[in-house]
Amino acid sequence: KTKKAFSPPRHETRKRRAMGDEDLLEYLKKSMGEQVTGERVTVLYGTDTGNAEMVAKNFQFEFKRRGMKAKCLSLNDMPISDLAEESKVLAIVATAGQGEMPKSAVKFWQDMETFLETAPADYLKDTKFAVFGLGDSSYVFFNEAAKRIDEAFEKLGGERVQSLGLGDDQHPGRFDTELEEWSPDFYDNIEAPEPPQELSPPSHLVEILPADDPKAKRMEAYVPAGSKPVQMTVKRSTVPEGYERAIDHFEFDLTGSGLSYEQGDSLGLWPSNPKKQVDMCLMALNMKGDEILYLRPIDSNRSVPLPEVIDVRSLLTQVLDIAGWPKRRFYEMLKLSATDAAEKEQLQKLCSKEGKAEYQAFADESYTYAELLQKFPSCKVNIGHLLDYVPDIKPRLYSIASSSRLRGDNECHLCIIKNEWNATSGRSLTGLSTRWLSEDLHPAEVGNIGVRACVHPSAVTLPEKHSTPMLMVALGTGIAPMRAFIEERAAAKKDGEDCGPMALFFGARNRQEYSYEAEFDQYQKDGVLTHIHLALSREQKEKIYVTHRLQQNKKLVYDLIHEKEGNLYLCGPGGNVPPQVRQAVIDAIKDGGHSAEYAEKYVQEMQINGRYNVEAW
Repeated sequence: KTKKAFSPPRHETRKRRAMGDEDLLEYLKKSMGEQVTGERVTVLYGTDTGNAEMVAKNFQFEFKRRGMKAKCLSLNDMPISDLAEESKVLAIVATAGQGEMPKSAVKFWQDMETFLETAPADYLKDTKFAVFGLGDSSYVFFNEAAKRIDEAFEKLGGERVQSLGLGDDQHPGRFDTELEEWSPDFYDNIEAPEPPQELSPPSHLVEILPADDPKAKRMEAYVPAGSKPVQMTVKRSTVPEGYERAIDHFEFDLTGSGLSYEQGDSLGLWPSNPKKQVDMCLMALNMKGDEILYLRPIDSNRSVPLPEVIDVRSLLTQVLDIAGWPKRRFYEMLKLSATDAAEKEQLQKLCSKEGKAEYQAFADESYTYAELLQKFPSCKVNIGHLLDYVPDIKPRLYSIASSSRLRGDNECHLCIIKNEWNATSGRSLTGLSTRWLSEDLHPAEVGNIGVRACVHPSAVTLPEKHSTPMLMVALGTGIAPMRAFIEERAAAKKDGEDCGPMALFFGARNRQEYSYEAEFDQYQKDGVLTHIHLALSREQKEKIYVTHRLQQNKKLVYDLIHEKEGNLYLCGPGGNVPPQVRQAVIDAIKDGGHSAEYAEKYVQEMQINGRYNVEAW
């Protein structure tokens, strides 16, 4: 007997809330038994941090620009009972933690697993589908959530129009590197019309209000959706003055925010754009910044509405990510906006297959949205276009470096390195958020500083008992979550709990970058931190890295991981380190008297069971 997919009433309410006017009209017609005609694409997303939702909504925007019907909703808001009615489905799916479904796809996947047990093999026979995943290849379960959904659609008889896209955070342009290769073929495969060579009307009506307009009085300070007010109370450098890299320790007071955190969680902070970038935008828009805007959505697919009344400088400083790195769609918008023949020609080349090398050179130079507007002054863009083509500022997530059990519920610490690099031309650049934290915020001079924050749940699996040994491998500011684990165990030991051994392998360039050295030495004396092994690559003639230290201490690794069944935690930059650390653990198990096959399988089981945790960037 075939089991019908279940569509609970609460889904109906949530689904209706998520619909635009066009979708709602179609939905009501269907519910009244009216025939609905016209093909359309249904874009589904599974997201944790908002990236997959942003990609999905950009696809929806582009479909509509090309004259196609398109609706966009989270996987959780798509009842499986309705899936077979969709002729074309595009799913954009991020992978959470160690291969888990993201928050907005958990319910969908639970229903799907149940449905697959008894579902007919031709359930999606009339549905064409494609799936694009957002993942990170430094994690063992790379794009696992997207792979599962892709397989499920195939198993239900759907027609795959394009092979699964595997976006990778380890690529220079993160998931966009693969997405920009994947998208043109996808549009061709579903026979989408060519994009029009003019800009669509903006999705918002933008009106400049006179200062004495009653509506102007409605203007309030901007509050990012999902953010809470916290106070930055302490900021101090953990490196000597004048050191080549800025590394800072921060403390926050969460009192009254309603925020709380566990070990392994991250604190998200909403940064502001630098004045220089804002002024560049204002010049391109021919505006002063004090103009008061009245924004009304006409055909918006934003899940969180924009403020109704806001001044231009606030919009460019706090809302739009004008200091971020432009996506290809922004270049496409500029191409259609350019009025100078030479600029238009250059933008056409940048957007073409032949101009791939030039486009990559622009990306390598890390031009921002604001800088591109300055670089192509003939592009006559307006606020409405920026609202559609520049994403909102998203919170930057930082691993929490404290334990609430030791410090109290309202105290939260971070350890952050200023992200600085040189572009291809040699110009020096700094990341948006770490520049803001390093250069704009000085609580020692002005007292506590109010910022907006959120807590993002941990992607790592922590042992149920403190008696479980922990092998921690940290590089640079990857020390942050390790400090939280150590503090948690120090509090447990103080309360008389049975605590297992903890070993720390720390890698950095110099001893100056070993934040919390005095603290950790004390924890070692107290018997909380049983082993400390430093790999300071520039402290001696030959380069010594953390993987060398692991190879030199195979007996300890084998004892903690295999004999005592401990957990491993790795935190730091991605690249070569995660596979090298994994190999060091395999080598330690082999040296313990086991075969290569056994060692590989043992580490794989650790990964599956949450005993082997990686947080890489």
